[in-house]
Amino acid sequence: MNFISDIIKERSGDLIGQLTSKAGFSREQAERFVPAAGSSVADTLAKKALELDFTNLASASSIGAIAKHVDVRALSQKAGVTAEQGAKGLSSLLPMLMGLIGDRAKDAGGLLSLLGGGASGGNLGALKGLAGKFLRDR
Repeated sequence: MNFISDIIKERSGDLIGQLTSKAGFSREQAERFVPAAGSSVADTLAKKALELDFTNLASASSIGAIAKHVDVRALSQKAGVTAEQGAKGLSSLLPMLMGLIGDRAKDAGGLLSLLGGGASGGNLGALKGLAGKFLRDR
């Protein structure tokens, strides 16, 4: 299961709408940018799993931590937009995307359930390690 990919498929209209209304993207640009951004965010979540608060992914600190580690230049090239558009698109899209991910997981136990485990042991380090593996396996 590809957690972020599933969210993007389910909510692509909302995510595309966010980019066209808030970041000035054309529909075609937004349609290319959304999956590319999802992939970049998934990679960043996987790499930075130990540094993130999975109980509140939509917090300003979590969004900021993710945003500063996304390679905006590479994302922009992949999506066929300028680096300036890519930065604006990411800053517009990230709060919504992280909110959707957070809504799906609700809390650390919910994220662990999505990963296929139970809430046994309460080992947050293990949970974050599983999250990193899960988010990379797409």
